[in-house]
Amino acid sequence: MSNVYSTNSPKYNLHLKWNDTRKEAYLYEKLQNQKVQCGLCPRKCVIQSNSVGFCKVRKNINGKLYAQSYGKAAHVTVEKIETEALFNYAPGAQILSLGNFGCNLDCDYCQNWMYSQFQYTKPEYIHEYTTQSIVEIALKNNVKILSWTYNDPAVWFEFVIDTAREAKKYGIKSLFKSAFFLSRDAVIQLCDVIDIFAISIKAMDEAYYKQFTKGWLLPVLENTKYIHSTGIHYELSNLVVTGLTNNVNNYDKMIDFILSELSPDIPIHFTRFHPDYKYMQYAKTPVEDVMEARKRALKRGLKYAYIGNVFESIGLNTYCPNCKELLVERYGLCTYVKDSLLSNGKCYKCGYQTGIEEPYLMTKK
Repeated sequence: MSNVYSTNSPKYNLHLKWNDTRKEAYLYEKLQNQKVQCGLCPRKCVIQSNSVGFCKVRKNINGKLYAQSYGKAAHVTVEKIETEALFNYAPGAQILSLGNFGCNLDCDYCQNWMYSQFQYTKPEYIHEYTTQSIVEIALKNNVKILSWTYNDPAVWFEFVIDTAREAKKYGIKSLFKSAFFLSRDAVIQLCDVIDIFAISIKAMDEAYYKQFTKGWLLPVLENTKYIHSTGIHYELSNLVVTGLTNNVNNYDKMIDFILSELSPDIPIHFTRFHPDYKYMQYAKTPVEDVMEARKRALKRGLKYAYIGNVFESIGLNTYCPNCKELLVERYGLCTYVKDSLLSNGKCYKCGYQTGIEEPYLMTKK
């Protein structure tokens, strides 16, 4: 199968020329001859002086590793929490979405490649922020949740940690949306400051991961199980890619993992792919495919199964797992929390305690 790039855009940043030493990386080891070994993700890149790792934004300067993208954002905007494949946490709540650049993966079908692949990020898209300025933007817009998202906040690690910690002083929560290709040390540190996780599992196949994401699957699954053990709210998503993962084998393996290693209470989002980056040879995922995945998940006993990247469908709604009463209706970017969902997360009709958390942040309609 040939890779067909979706863009003729020039590579703006072939070489990272910054020498920003304001933030030394949190997770790395110094080696001989001024080399360092990054400990942020399973790659454990060994980086020579004046060079960067796989992600292109962590740089060795004279034997010390620095987070070169610290405080540099490519995208900041107010959105709805549903855009992050989070349906069971404060439905309808506003979030401040923050995007950086660089990534420790290189997915052939990346939907955010203009940020995740640093060489394509236009310099004029990069803006400077501080931890306090991010908090001030959230307060000004009356937003109670910061969402670290888009490229993959894994490589923005130090700024995420520092800002999330500062935000907590003001009662602002943090949501971390990631492919979770991280080291265990990184995950443990994130759990100290992150309140909600949105975890993207690309597929349940190791060969697939290596070919199409340039990463590997096992650390993602182990990290997901660790998050489950902490009790922190999280939801899973699986991008259903036409020609790759739009098949029952992928759906069933995902469902098996949730049932055997996690819990039927964990929400799963089967989201539609659209042609992008290097993967332009297939059409957008048919709605019927993601609906089939949802149907199989519910039939197997999962309580919350959704679809994504769809404007209108019952697969976007939240129903009571017990009596099937409609609790939250979604249409486009609009969320309607029904009177059948009480403020304590219970179903009014049958009294079932749903898995919907933080109802005080909900937008009641």
